[in-house]
Amino acid sequence: MKIIQHIFKDIKLHRLFLDLSLLSAKISLAMIMATFRMIVPCSMKRLIGETVLITGAGHGLGRELAIQLSSMGCIIVCWDNDIDSNRSTMREVSKNGGEVYGFVVDVSKRMEVRETVRLMRKVGVPDVTMLINNAAILYHKPYLSFDSDDVEKTFNINVLSNFWTIEAFLPMMLMKGSGHIVAINSMCGIYGVSQKVAYCSSKFAVRGLMEALHEEVRLDEKKPNIHFTTIYPFYIDTGLAKDPKYRFPYIFGVVTPEYAAREIIKAIRRNYTEYSIPRCLFSLNTINRIVPESVMRLILDFLADIDRKQKEKDTMNAKLDLIKT
Repeated sequence: MKIIQHIFKDIKLHRLFLDLSLLSAKISLAMIMATFRMIVPCSMKRLIGETVLITGAGHGLGRELAIQLSSMGCIIVCWDNDIDSNRSTMREVSKNGGEVYGFVVDVSKRMEVRETVRLMRKVGVPDVTMLINNAAILYHKPYLSFDSDDVEKTFNINVLSNFWTIEAFLPMMLMKGSGHIVAINSMCGIYGVSQKVAYCSSKFAVRGLMEALHEEVRLDEKKPNIHFTTIYPFYIDTGLAKDPKYRFPYIFGVVTPEYAAREIIKAIRRNYTEYSIPRCLFSLNTINRIVPESVMRLILDFLADIDRKQKEKDTMNAKLDLIKT
């Protein structure tokens, strides 16, 4: 009996050794391929004929994505809760010869999303092959100034709407074995930011949703060719937030919706899982996650020029005190 146990033990050790050797080889190959792709990016896929649904398509980034994707041969489906702005985007797409459909829908409401999908099928809109969840709101105020309606609205639009739209279109993608889901997130989904607690929390949630869903689909035994892309812009001039005024504006400065849309489309065409605008922010994040927290805070404070801003605030307070006296 002891001899048999010894044999089984040797077999298990031998198998473990083989598994570790195979893992090491796979890791080495993956590292080589990743390094190669950093130097030579993968070729861009063609988007002609894709049916792209964009939430929040009536203005800003959503509008620009609709215009640029239509010029590449995509069929555009505009979703927005503002009928006038949605029609404006549709007119712009049509003017350039694009095929476009528009629907007024509050994406935070599950039943409204479902009813709109039924209406799309009824009027003959082609099956959605790419979903871009872009709709979002932001309240900029101290945490204790938030009321419950602000928090609920933030999560309903920024998070739950993603669940309802993905729930509506993922089944058809799985049935066809292909598709692309894109989440327009934010660097606030990577770092917590003062006076944006609800917004940051919602964007962290979207990041978790996309990562977990990607993993779930990756492990599907049918191996569907469905891609997931999460975009992390730093600051886009859409009117959603104030320019944070960091140091090095050529890196951390405001970008236009036109530029951001081009970068997002590039990430989509290369099937990137994650993409930051500007691209260097992911490298900074990697560094900050390795160093001690105190060092990370020093780096972030330096980039945000906290000392100068505090001095300006102190000077302003001193002037106000002088006026009062």
